[in-house]
Amino acid sequence: MIPEPRQLEDYSDRQVKAAHRVLVDLGQVLASFKDSLVIVGGWTPDLLLPHAGQPHIGSIDVDLALDAKKLGEGQYAELIQLLLDTRRYKPGAKDFQLVAEVDLQDGGTPVQVEVDFLAPKEVKLKKNKPKLLDSFRVLQADGCNVAFHAPVEITIPGQNVRGARNKVRMRVVSLADFVVMKAHAIGGRDKPKDVYDLCYALEEFPGGLEALAADLKKRLKGKEVARALEILQEKFATVESFGPQQLAEFHDSASADERAMQNRRAFELVQQLLSLLKKN
Repeated sequence: MIPEPRQLEDYSDRQVKAAHRVLVDLGQVLASFKDSLVIVGGWTPDLLLPHAGQPHIGSIDVDLALDAKKLGEGQYAELIQLLLDTRRYKPGAKDFQLVAEVDLQDGGTPVQVEVDFLAPKEVKLKKNKPKLLDSFRVLQADGCNVAFHAPVEITIPGQNVRGARNKVRMRVVSLADFVVMKAHAIGGRDKPKDVYDLCYALEEFPGGLEALAADLKKRLKGKEVARALEILQEKFATVESFGPQQLAEFHDSASADERAMQNRRAFELVQQLLSLLKKN
């Protein structure tokens, strides 16, 4: 199993490059399922904000949300089988993931990239009989349902797992819904990059936090959005709270002053959003 990264230095250029190749590879292999898949997770800011002032670090894995409402029993099995048939993907250490080894042909060792498959908790997934993989399942995640609210279709250029250059079309969770999903992630696990991703999206959101607040205000009665805001209020209540401290841990600065600035930055960004949402 790949050690769980916690700090900026854990996200090497080679790992990010390999994961992007897997992303392009998936877009080609699963092209026939394009309307049933949405890219979520750490690649979202990089893909949706390519011209941001400060580049996003990307991700070292790939998260795909499956729209179970569009995938029948046989289609779900077919999707997984398409990946297995390439012989580039195999079952991972977790029962909701596949892994691919990417040889970057740079003289270094091949990089293993995880591909996680997620689905909304509300959806009852049909089981395949016989099961395609004895231990394989989709991870039903809190807040995943919003991934299908307003996904954005984009073109992703780059090299695939074997190094061939290609362009693929894939859907990515909208930036507003990414913020909602990241809030749920922060509420359910201890992964510092979640707060880095959240703060990056808040800071670089097109039109500023006012535009994000206007989008979320329309959906305050929705349970995913309402719960996301509750989590942000809980985890970013003060500068010393869990959320701000996670950002400082991610950057892992040796300077106490820099860590304090990072804590303050995370706290103020979230508090500004919450304040805008309270305005009439």
